[in-house]
Amino acid sequence: MPSLDIEMEPMIIENNDEKAPLLPILKTYVITTPKSAKKSFFSKFTSYLPESTLPYISNLRCPYNIISGFTSQEFSDVRQVFLENFENGQEVGAQVSVYYNNELVVDLSCGFADVSTGKPYDDSTLQLVFSSTKVLSGIVVARLVEQGLLDYNSPISKYWPEFAQGGKENVTLLDLMVHRAGVGFIDSHDMSVQDLYDLDNLSEILAKQPHNFNGVPKRAYHGISRGWYLNEIVRRVDPRHRTIGRIVSEDIVPEYNIEFYLSTNKLLKDRLSNIYTYPLVRMLSKMILPEKFLSEPLHPIFFQMMDKNSDAYKSLILTAPDHTQQPQDWNHFEMLMPEGPSYNGVTNSRSMAKLAAILANKGESLPIVTSTPTDDLPLDLQQNSLLKEPRLMSDKTYDLIATRLEPTFDTVLQEIITPSVGGFGYFRLKGLEDVEFLGWGGSGGSIFLWNQELKIGFSYVMNAFHTALLGDDRSLALLRKVVDIVKQQQQQ
Repeated sequence: MPSLDIEMEPMIIENNDEKAPLLPILKTYVITTPKSAKKSFFSKFTSYLPESTLPYISNLRCPYNIISGFTSQEFSDVRQVFLENFENGQEVGAQVSVYYNNELVVDLSCGFADVSTGKPYDDSTLQLVFSSTKVLSGIVVARLVEQGLLDYNSPISKYWPEFAQGGKENVTLLDLMVHRAGVGFIDSHDMSVQDLYDLDNLSEILAKQPHNFNGVPKRAYHGISRGWYLNEIVRRVDPRHRTIGRIVSEDIVPEYNIEFYLSTNKLLKDRLSNIYTYPLVRMLSKMILPEKFLSEPLHPIFFQMMDKNSDAYKSLILTAPDHTQQPQDWNHFEMLMPEGPSYNGVTNSRSMAKLAAILANKGESLPIVTSTPTDDLPLDLQQNSLLKEPRLMSDKTYDLIATRLEPTFDTVLQEIITPSVGGFGYFRLKGLEDVEFLGWGGSGGSIFLWNQELKIGFSYVMNAFHTALLGDDRSLALLRKVVDIVKQQQQQ
């Protein structure tokens, strides 16, 4: 058994291209060393990590007494589960929010938004949520469908004639929503951040991109590109030719008193949380150890992304602006300034949970919470027994976007996905196989889910990257506790 005083040559890991000699050493170590001893060894080991991996926290352990927010009495146990994620060294900073039966019952924040300064992660913190943004862009499209400006079954070329080239003539809006449009990767042009500022030029780049599979429908997750294509469609049919981001900022954010930004300005910069990379040692151990020894195995997509010929690499790295591939690269503010309606939403858990709750309510808005005495309200409002915000969408539109489609294997995600017409996914998560949620999640761990039957709107955001695809040990522990409490409530 190796000693904790083992001498490790820094040269083995200083060069990112020369890490292979480390693997047999680490494999022997993780198999033969007691868990208690490994913690000390890994802390020593990570001191050799090169600066290029920063921002980086070796064990993700942050003080867990930096907590703010509230839970209702019935949901107080969620707070303890939330804190345990910090105690177990799984978090840096995070928020979790839950609506149940149209009421906000959990709204918690904890940890650090910036470890170097000790800035707390609180209810003013804004977080990049990556692909959880896709739910919001799906809502915008659904509202345009409701207005008769879009039809899921119509070819995209009906709204954007230039799109009909390169084998894309028959691609429909529905194809794009469910990631079978054949434009999941842009390989005809090296995308840069600068390309995203000139929408007319971007439109030409996107239109000229040939179908990825020669016109054959095939589900291959449009992780980066779906939002760019949707933006071109939306700004052509919107009466004021607005982008998805502008529609969100003008029609949704003020109407529902939320924060959700698809392009970030300098006024928000100080509120943004840093992103912290998943510890290299943990990543290596997941690559080495058999899955049966891991509570949260490394998802197959991470291996696919190492292969430049794979759909995963082409969709998520080749297509990303400037071929961005490291989570910490998104700490550069310039990455968040242009719109990316598939991946660059900046928000908080409370805002996502509220939208999720409205969707769980089939588009019916929630009661307005006000401290204003009824007698002091205008007469027309006094006559309403229940004050509400406008509907997000009609029952009919919600039923349409929630329509279940056939489960299909996704060549990027390496999973069978059950999509809905609105571009969301149906999921039965680990430990919650008897409950089906609709929604989506984002790279690193954020999730945006709802359940109509249980009347749950759930959101979790964080700045410490994990490696699961949708829901990891942190969010699943929280969601399981929420579901347990709701079931108990409904049995009473």
